[in-house]
Amino acid sequence: MQVTKEIVGVSEMARMLGLSRARLYQLMKEGVFPTPTRPEQSGRPFFDRKQQEQCLTVRRTNCGIDGRPILFYAMRSQPSAPPATTRRTRRHSASQRPHRSSNDATITELRHGLAQLGVGQATEESIRTALAETYPDGWSSVDSAELLRTVFERLNRQDSDDNVAR
Repeated sequence: MQVTKEIVGVSEMARMLGLSRARLYQLMKEGVFPTPTRPEQSGRPFFDRKQQEQCLTVRRTNCGIDGRPILFYAMRSQPSAPPATTRRTRRHSASQRPHRSSNDATITELRHGLAQLGVGQATEESIRTALAETYPDGWSSVDSAELLRTVFERLNRQDSDDNVAR
């Protein structure tokens, strides 16, 4: 059983449920989860112990507080390490940065760029394959914008109507 606190904010409640904040708000609007308490003085929404337990019960039983069944995707496994810090506190000087290969950084940057272009299903493997097929001699000297354009076109070409067997 998950430990509840006296009160938690919406972000923490979403983490406890394995949902995004947006999805939690959507399900609250639909009546699946209880709405948080919003005090007049601060206006900041929070869940008290009873509401936290209701939310966790909904998640565990797949039955909303409105009595309707609800399906959830499987929760991601919670790492035993403490939660990641925010971007502002993670900045390191060049000598303190954790070592990361340039290929991994390139792949991460390409995944982010592809997601912004609407290609959310691009996996690390599909990006590496597209890069290897397009740049068999390596891509380390190619401009990142050119890499993004090439991989985007390659992935879109794979799924185009004229490239699908009928």
